[in-house]
Amino acid sequence: MNEIRLMHVADVHLGSEVATVPEKQEARKKELLRTFRRITQLCKEEKMDLLLIAGDLFEGANVDPQIVASVKTYLAEVPARVFISPGNHDYVAMDSPYAEEDWPDNVTIFRGKMERVVLPDLKTAVYGAGFESTYVRKSLFDKALPVDKEYLNLCVVHGDLVSENQGSDYHGITPSVLSGSGMDYVALGHIHLRSPIEKAGSTWYAYPGCPEGRGFDELGEKGVYMGTISREKMDLQFRPLSQRMYLMEEMDLSEVQNEIEAEKKILALLKDRYGESYEKHFYRIRVKGTMNRDQKIPWKNVELALKEELYFVKLVDETRMAVDYEEMAREKSLRGYFVQELLLQRKEAEKSGDEKARARIDKALDYGMKAFEGQVGLGDY
Repeated sequence: MNEIRLMHVADVHLGSEVATVPEKQEARKKELLRTFRRITQLCKEEKMDLLLIAGDLFEGANVDPQIVASVKTYLAEVPARVFISPGNHDYVAMDSPYAEEDWPDNVTIFRGKMERVVLPDLKTAVYGAGFESTYVRKSLFDKALPVDKEYLNLCVVHGDLVSENQGSDYHGITPSVLSGSGMDYVALGHIHLRSPIEKAGSTWYAYPGCPEGRGFDELGEKGVYMGTISREKMDLQFRPLSQRMYLMEEMDLSEVQNEIEAEKKILALLKDRYGESYEKHFYRIRVKGTMNRDQKIPWKNVELALKEELYFVKLVDETRMAVDYEEMAREKSLRGYFVQELLLQRKEAEKSGDEKARARIDKALDYGMKAFEGQVGLGDY
């Protein structure tokens, strides 16, 4: 059985600005590079035969030359053969890093149409293609290329998995294209969410997702696929590698009485969920619960205190005040008139069955009560 050890990586986006958390931008840029260094070290430690990089290794053509130099140094240390398929962000152009001639000898960059590289010692053929502009609207799969069934046939390519007869600006790939490719495994890049390893016909394929999240649209553990593969057996496993995770949490803090209690409960919940390393992640926490008028918790102060313990945290106050609105609407005051008007609007929404309008009105009532109590400013929401 011809079995090889393989690592599949995609969408590292080295040099990315990571603008969702501006105050951590420069540090995060360095962390992305350290994660790529860890990928190459792991490739060496685990004695990989092949490292497949399925596009968007770099954020763009104008990436810092020092980052490019580091990438070349790291890859030169890898004993494996490395194959890179440029994507829509780091497409091949005259000014791209891929136009440079000093890439290590063990690195193959696919700079356009589908090509095949035969590795007789591994009895393996690696196919690949690269973006030459931001958009690729025609298939890069080339049926004219020979497929030797005596070899293990692998393909590394960037693209957008779509349904039959659906197009994409970013190299649409349909299940029928995959099943008709003759490949044993297609290493995909472009989608930052990891997919399971799936099968189209006799062809296995997967997205590993990005190895580091770069915002709250890329949540949870990130990493690579690695393991062994042969024509008879698929044994690639997900390996988490991210130094930090982006996490969105929801917590009911109805019972806390003051900001110190709130801070302690939040930290205890995070530690319970994420273990001893809980403090290193990015958190966006939606605070839920019903508060009485005595629980005037300054959530901005809680957030500032948490920032002394956690790498990054943003609290979103979604607590509700325990209020008898019908009684309050009878008040001869600005607050009473405000509540009276919104209750009339809520009744109209209920009568028409407009649940979205009802939810908006409930939120407006809640925010209004907090504003009257002096617990919220106009810029808080």
